[in-house]
Amino acid sequence: MRNGLSLKWVISGSFLLLIALVLLIYSQLLPVFTVRGLLYAASSMMEEEAQYFSMHYKKDPTTPPPHNYFYTGVIGKEALPENIRQLLDAPPSLSFGAVHIFGDIYSDDDDAVFQIILEQPLGDGKSLYLYDVDHDDEVGGEVETPLSDAYFDQVMQSVMFISLAVFVPALLIIALLVWWLVRPLGRLAQWSRTLKNPDAMASGRPGFSFKEFNMLAEALAKSVEQVQAASQREGRLLRYTSHELRTPLAVLKANIELLALQSGGVLPTSLQRIERSVLNMQLIAETLLWMSRERPEPLPEEDVDLSELVGELIEKHRYLIGTRDIELIVDIHNEPCRLPPTACRIVIGNLLRNALQYAEEGQVEISFKYPRLLIANQMTETQQQQESTDFGYGLGLQLMHQLCEKLGWHIEVIRAQQRFTVMLDCTSVEAAE
Repeated sequence: MRNGLSLKWVISGSFLLLIALVLLIYSQLLPVFTVRGLLYAASSMMEEEAQYFSMHYKKDPTTPPPHNYFYTGVIGKEALPENIRQLLDAPPSLSFGAVHIFGDIYSDDDDAVFQIILEQPLGDGKSLYLYDVDHDDEVGGEVETPLSDAYFDQVMQSVMFISLAVFVPALLIIALLVWWLVRPLGRLAQWSRTLKNPDAMASGRPGFSFKEFNMLAEALAKSVEQVQAASQREGRLLRYTSHELRTPLAVLKANIELLALQSGGVLPTSLQRIERSVLNMQLIAETLLWMSRERPEPLPEEDVDLSELVGELIEKHRYLIGTRDIELIVDIHNEPCRLPPTACRIVIGNLLRNALQYAEEGQVEISFKYPRLLIANQMTETQQQQESTDFGYGLGLQLMHQLCEKLGWHIEVIRAQQRFTVMLDCTSVEAAE
């Protein structure tokens, strides 16, 4: 049987996968929201500057547009540089607050260019345009800001430290939580494997920290006790029945033999039926006694001639045919096979009895080619629709299934198109392996 996954590793792996997924989402969202934060700062600063200029412009139209290191302003679209004026002819790639962004701001390319533009109406039909200024092409390049960069690096280090300070303890807490929850479950599973030992049942179950585990252990122990009690009752019943049957069967057999001697070796028909029933009951009692053992010893095997055995069983059960027009088609090779003769006689005899007892007029096929025996007969529609799993005579097919399971044989019953077929594979599972 294939081993399943351990619950401990499933839970641990699930938590770790969840943490990894959260970190992945966090790492993907962090740059996006960082850029959005910068855009918010730029939008707020430019909008505040534009509002401040608009108030002064109403009082004095000669007020010069704002101009600083980061952005510059002009009045009127025609005063914009040609490259920026061309950008306004197309829709922006992103609008954030009061500003419009042209270009891919989320690109990983360091040479990617984007432009931030703000348009502020001034009330006299004119508009103020503020746009950011790129100083990379100027002499001296971009101005260094070592103090601010140092502060930013310090902040990022603090963020990384806080992230690790949250992640590592969370991982340890989850690992301890998983261990705390799974450990009693492992103890419960280990204890459940010892329930087949009566001493373990008598010693009691271990105590668990969770009442749900205690309830589960209690229910499991009661279920095992009930199953063991039922199995013991069944075994005792089989043993007592088999032992009690042996004495009257032996008396019947001895008296029939005595009657046969008195009648010159030929018994009347009624006594012949009694003799056959006694023999069958004797074989059944021996089989039940063997099946009642907890660890039945393998039945002794001998060289069995199935052709002779089946022929003998057919003659003993031919009386079941009665007045029906039934043709027996027998195809059995006569090579000896190593099989337990008693089990063969009981199983094949019951299967043959079922076929002859319930067969409709027509053919009954009996074929054997080691290791497979096949018995097939016709049956009526009414019999085919019966739902009983014990469809048959004598011990019944249910007991045949149990006996074959003990022997390691495989039996298959097929009901199709008013045809009843039984296939018996006499190969032992252990021998096959």
